[in-house]
Amino acid sequence: MIDINFVNPFLGATLNVLKVQASIEAQPGKITLKQSGEPLKGDVSGVIGIVSDTFKGNVVISFPESTFLKVMSNMLGEEYTEISQDIVDGAGEITNMIFGQAKVVLNERGYGVQIALPQVITGKNHMLSNQSKGPTVIIPFNSTAGDFFVEICLSE
Repeated sequence: MIDINFVNPFLGATLNVLKVQASIEAQPGKITLKQSGEPLKGDVSGVIGIVSDTFKGNVVISFPESTFLKVMSNMLGEEYTEISQDIVDGAGEITNMIFGQAKVVLNERGYGVQIALPQVITGKNHMLSNQSKGPTVIIPFNSTAGDFFVEICLSE
């Protein structure tokens, strides 16, 4: 299982970014281990690679369509009813902000995490093909915009 001291900065950053950027309150649920071959739980996912001197991995924030539309509507101050190229980049922005905040905390703890660029994947039942070989934890969140999921995968 992944060290909770590594997971917690991502939990805190996720709650903070959604509250500040989109006025959304969220609560993390029970952390579970992802099964091999299991697709991402959302329709729009921001993915960012984690690289340090001692490990690599990735963090994914995955939104079902209805949750993503509410988040983007709140964040951009305009009502969105369908996923379009105009708002898909918002998933990357949110992922980048969460990663940036978590990175500061992790590096204060000596993890040596390096800067990375987010990617966005969209579509029903999409998968990450180049995911690290280590275990992946899924943290479900319940929020005022709907459910969403954060996945963290690390390998040596």
